[in-house]
Amino acid sequence: MLPAMTRVLRLSVVLVATIVALPVSARQANDTPEQAIRRLVTAMYSNDVAAYNAVTIEHPRRTRLTTGGRVNAEALQRLKGDPEGLQIRQLRPWLLKGQPVPTPAPDPADGTTALYLVAHQGSPMVVALARQAGNWKIDLRWWIAMADLMSGPPAKDDRPSIAIRSMLAAMLRLDRRQAAKFITDARAIDALFLGAPSSREPSGVLDATVMEMPLVEVGAGEFFRTPSGRVVEGGSTDDRKVMVGFFGPVEMPFVLRRIGGDWRVVAEPYFALMLQ
Repeated sequence: MLPAMTRVLRLSVVLVATIVALPVSARQANDTPEQAIRRLVTAMYSNDVAAYNAVTIEHPRRTRLTTGGRVNAEALQRLKGDPEGLQIRQLRPWLLKGQPVPTPAPDPADGTTALYLVAHQGSPMVVALARQAGNWKIDLRWWIAMADLMSGPPAKDDRPSIAIRSMLAAMLRLDRRQAAKFITDARAIDALFLGAPSSREPSGVLDATVMEMPLVEVGAGEFFRTPSGRVVEGGSTDDRKVMVGFFGPVEMPFVLRRIGGDWRVVAEPYFALMLQ
């Protein structure tokens, strides 16, 4: 059986993949994240790609999630008969440029982001949203990244991803010497291990979650708050990039720098997120 946190993310992809293209529905305004999420789930059960596209952020590989499914009439009927059966839980504050936004806000600015955990009929999924052109839209990037992981292991030449996973795996083994190989400054090892447990977690759940965590490189104009409280902006140069993973339902940002041809992670107290 999959670890619980990993299962949350995998079910996100499985649920999304229950759609195939049908020329239905026009675009509707999304006044709140909850309304956007409800439209998303309805579109998925209805097999309505037009409605699905209207409530999601455009992505060149969006069809990766909308191919090969079918209408789920039973789930759709249950959703219509019991709207409250769709459970929507906010995972973190709304953020604008990395700073909390009062929730609910009557008219949040474009660029505001949100993160929710959604469940219906026992199938939870992590839903990331962003405010665009006055509407809340679903950000599909982590679902696409998870779908790629389900298709096979990470590419061997994906050095930034390998550095992140190797560092976290060494941390979970409480192997400070190995973890130090993957950070930008070995002198920051104490900061990296801040909040570390006294003994290794024995079940292997966290280790599996590290390997199955979807990672997305984020761009300029996107802001995330690190475990230390520092706000970082995305965007890539030859020697810097920012990646964000979903460690189960927990958003985990990483700043990487290229040193001597290798990508290394700027140390942050990641145990604060991994042990939530």
